[in-house]
Amino acid sequence: MNKIMFSYKKVIIIYLIVFLIVTTLSFYFFINFVNTDDILLKKDLTCKFREKIKASEFITKIDGTLVKNNYIDTSEVGTSRVTIQYKNKYGIKVKKTFNVEVLDITKPTIIVNNPYIIEKGTILSLKDSIFCADDYDDYVDCQITGDYNLNKVGNYDLKITATDFSNNKEEKDFTLKIVEKNNTQTKDKTDNTYTDFKEIKEKYKKDNTLIGLDISKWQETVNYRRLKESGVEFVMIKIGGQTEINGLYIEDPRFKENIENAIANDIKVGVYFYSYAKNERDAKLQARWIVKKLRDYKINLPIAFDWENWNQYTTFQISFNTLNKIANTFIKEVEKNNYQGILYSSKYYLENIWYQENYTKWLAYYTKNNDYKEKYLIWQICNDGRIDGINGYVDIDIMNIKK
Repeated sequence: MNKIMFSYKKVIIIYLIVFLIVTTLSFYFFINFVNTDDILLKKDLTCKFREKIKASEFITKIDGTLVKNNYIDTSEVGTSRVTIQYKNKYGIKVKKTFNVEVLDITKPTIIVNNPYIIEKGTILSLKDSIFCADDYDDYVDCQITGDYNLNKVGNYDLKITATDFSNNKEEKDFTLKIVEKNNTQTKDKTDNTYTDFKEIKEKYKKDNTLIGLDISKWQETVNYRRLKESGVEFVMIKIGGQTEINGLYIEDPRFKENIENAIANDIKVGVYFYSYAKNERDAKLQARWIVKKLRDYKINLPIAFDWENWNQYTTFQISFNTLNKIANTFIKEVEKNNYQGILYSSKYYLENIWYQENYTKWLAYYTKNNDYKEKYLIWQICNDGRIDGINGYVDIDIMNIKK
């Protein structure tokens, strides 16, 4: 009898446990999936690619309070699934999930000089020589309308039209000017115009700045002892570069000489690599190549990703989105190996193509009145610098440091 009573009690306990579980799950289901009258969404659940927008922007009514108001992921075009959590009027945390369509509504970018001057007989694809690209689509349909002859001197009125996959369209009229081939050799720069390192140092050297140079094979043999005596505090040295798209990685012939002499003279060192990377794999391989080259040296400044193939950008068939992923991959790879990564670029491209928030920046901007609005680590202020220890011109740089 006792055994029967014990079994009976055991069954009752099991039933009670099951009842509590079912009741709890039912209540949870009701709260999270049935009772949705306390929140209403907008009819238009769309936003722009890379738009900074929070979940609350899509809510028209909420009978309660949001627990978190996160930014929506708009890094890819298409459906973005959004989950919000809020406390309803009973103080119970509730989740609601909805979809937002991320749209590409930005026109492609066309950059073309007007007039666009080409020498007679130049062999090129006119369409590929003009900057024509999109923020999201790797391939953009670029068409030139109007007649022209690259072998005949004259002015040709043309139009270039760019259309992306989302049917966003940009058009520009321009004049193609074919001129006779100029066989006169261009004269080299003279010493009549140059920027004196001493003047840059006097004007920009502060407690929170370092004054330096960037150096490659073009500076030939450099006297680092004299650079140190002149007040050079850091150098960004070219470690190498890629010869072309899908090209070899070539070490700068003066790299070993430059880095060893800079370190020997107690000058801070960073390096840069001139890249033709067309995808993330290229960028990763280039970063690994650099890290391997640096194993025998201790550097205390960043490794710079120098990608500036703007005159042939159309031939790469990559979007700005893809290009930024390439740069991110390079920088993440060097940082994974305990180096700091930095992006080198000029003001126009930093403002119009590179995504500002992702990078430490090395700004190339040849002006004495710097109106660049974003933060940067290094400012390349000129490319016609002169200093004792280098025969010829050199780029001068100003670095911001924290005190």
